[in-house]
Amino acid sequence: MTTREVEHEITIAAPAPAVYRLLAEVTNWPRIFPPTIHVDQVERNGSEERIRIWATAGGEAKNWTSRRELDPEGLRITFRQEIPAPPVAAMGGTWIIEPLGENASRVRLLHDYRAIDDDPHDLLWIDQAVDRNSRSELAALKENVEFAHAAEEVTFSFEDTVLVDGSVKDVYAFINEAHLWSERLP
Repeated sequence: MTTREVEHEITIAAPAPAVYRLLAEVTNWPRIFPPTIHVDQVERNGSEERIRIWATAGGEAKNWTSRRELDPEGLRITFRQEIPAPPVAAMGGTWIIEPLGENASRVRLLHDYRAIDDDPHDLLWIDQAVDRNSRSELAALKENVEFAHAAEEVTFSFEDTVLVDGSVKDVYAFINEAHLWSERLP
């Protein structure tokens, strides 16, 4: 059996832990990664999880279940498809996030895969799908992480407490009518 091993990488202007966090939170993937349609976290046990992914590959809708091992300290996420979608016989890999300073990181996406019956046509199809999806995912990851990281610098939050001599119902109604705040508040 022919096993292909490929690597794609990108440099991102954001801290490595922020990049890792976005990759670890799979429920956000459909908004981040264009090939991804939907992701369910099937189960989680400590640093291991099973996820079900629906995505396009080579212009076709595919779905599969993967096991992931999360390593937040090592900034790595390994994955292995349990039951790959044909023509894939086996597929796995690793996300590796490497700090390049305080506000930069290099992300490496490694894949290893085989085609069913070692079919050369299918292997070429998988090569092209992995290359296209990896480039697309890394570019989208860069854009989203850099945007989120930049937004943190201009985002702030605060809280204040005010004792109100009135009913909870009246206070809720006041807060709920936000469109009138400019008239009601100095």
